[in-house]
Amino acid sequence: MDLSLFADKVEERLLPGLVRAAVDYGYALMSARAPVRSGKLLGSIEKHVQGLEGSVGPTVPYAVYVEYGTAPHEIRPVFSKVLAFKVNGKMVFTPIVRHPGTKPNPFVRRTIEDVQKKIPDLWTDLFAEEVH
Repeated sequence: MDLSLFADKVEERLLPGLVRAAVDYGYALMSARAPVRSGKLLGSIEKHVQGLEGSVGPTVPYAVYVEYGTAPHEIRPVFSKVLAFKVNGKMVFTPIVRHPGTKPNPFVRRTIEDVQKKIPDLWTDLFAEEVH
């Protein structure tokens, strides 16, 4: 039995297929887990595959704050003397807001962990397709 042909198949088809399958799985998981307020974070999730490398992740700058949360902090106006926003339909004007912070939502880390766990199953499926 000549295993060199099989080794070529693994390198040329199976490994790139595994990368694509893992990226597609990660993209689906992350898209399902991303919090949706305006839809901008969800819409920013991109996937890329090139050879044996792939990536999935959000591209909006504030994704890191969603992932890791924020500590309590003050918000001050930058271009005016007061902040203006609505609370319960009424306009509020104030020079400072003391934000309580936000809890982390580690949707990216959970996706990475779950993709890592899924790789043996993805490999088994790809291998089964190739030998049948």
